[in-house]
Amino acid sequence: MNFQTPKSIMLDKAYAACCDHVRALDTDRYLATLFAPAKAQPHIFALYAFNAEIARVRSLVSDPLPGEMRFQWWRDLLHGEAHGDAARNPIAIALVATIQSCKLPVKPFTDLLEARTFDLYDDPMPTWLDCEGYCGETSSALIRLAGLVLASGSDAAGADAAGHAGVAFALTGLLRAFPWTSRRGQMFLPKDLFAAHGVDPAEVLQGKDSPALRAAFAEVRARARD
Repeated sequence: MNFQTPKSIMLDKAYAACCDHVRALDTDRYLATLFAPAKAQPHIFALYAFNAEIARVRSLVSDPLPGEMRFQWWRDLLHGEAHGDAARNPIAIALVATIQSCKLPVKPFTDLLEARTFDLYDDPMPTWLDCEGYCGETSSALIRLAGLVLASGSDAAGADAAGHAGVAFALTGLLRAFPWTSRRGQMFLPKDLFAAHGVDPAEVLQGKDSPALRAAFAEVRARARD
């Protein structure tokens, strides 16, 4: 008979909490993960729960400084300098276990935190290059990490596909979220996109629609399809 140790029971609860977190905050990735092999699902849910937690920081803080502090807490955890309350955080428990058991590199996680720092401020996205870099370090990185989990760390050919797929997925998400992000004063789509179509970002932030804005959105959709 196989008896679980208290530590394994705690880990199972942490993974279950990650699943619930993703189901509540990231329906698309939750449903996609259900198609993964059962043994890989807890690890993928840990990745996506971490991402969901980081992605919602902007909505939880009143100004950037507390958000920066939250991000630093995760950096410390990833570098093995966890604070005492990490032992009570189910996402932290599951994430560390996943990184260790699946032998995942830490740098993509810290790069994701660095990219997500943009979320905490109202600075506009400068260029297409910056936008695609943001998409790559967030969405593409998650696809790549999930691929490594599924391939037991030996997927040498998946990086390019993950890069393209992640940018397409992220651009679609930025379009879908545009009404909400622009309403709170953020512009995730690049300034040079709007300049090319003669769109005034100030009017966009005021919620004004226009043919020029719709043409800019059409270009984003075309890039995602490409």
